[in-house]
Amino acid sequence: MEQSNTDNHLSGRNNKLSTSGFTLIELMIVVAIIGLLAAISLPMYKSYVLRAQLTETASQLGAFAREFHIAKQVYGDYPNDVPVGVIPSGLTINSAQWLAPTVIGGNWNWEGPNQYAYAGISITGSTADEQDFIQLDAILDNGDISSGKFRRTSNGRYTFILDE
Repeated sequence: MEQSNTDNHLSGRNNKLSTSGFTLIELMIVVAIIGLLAAISLPMYKSYVLRAQLTETASQLGAFAREFHIAKQVYGDYPNDVPVGVIPSGLTINSAQWLAPTVIGGNWNWEGPNQYAYAGISITGSTADEQDFIQLDAILDNGDISSGKFRRTSNGRYTFILDE
């Protein structure tokens, strides 16, 4: 009889061991669900980050444009064209923002009316795709980079035109 109690005791312990923890199948199902959720949410996250970057770029362009408009009111005309990395004279522009790379890659550049048929702020050397610039144009203008205030100019740069 003692033998049978020991057997019952051992079989009870085995039952406890077999019911605790997760099986390999259950873990594989959980990992598959997490992978599926990640596959769905990653493109949405990238789209959200891009939209935030484009909105930040549009905001910076607006702030820079205001400074150039103020300079025109004070001095009677827009500043002359300057090379990339140079702040046009007579501006109270935030030099750290102007000299820093844009959030979509590349640098800010002033294209003055003494060199071009327009006065505008361009983004030169950007790593963004043309599709990203089309989205930026939709935020700033009409969504068409061949016309409007924000467009791809003849020098190949994407430029926010202040005056023509």
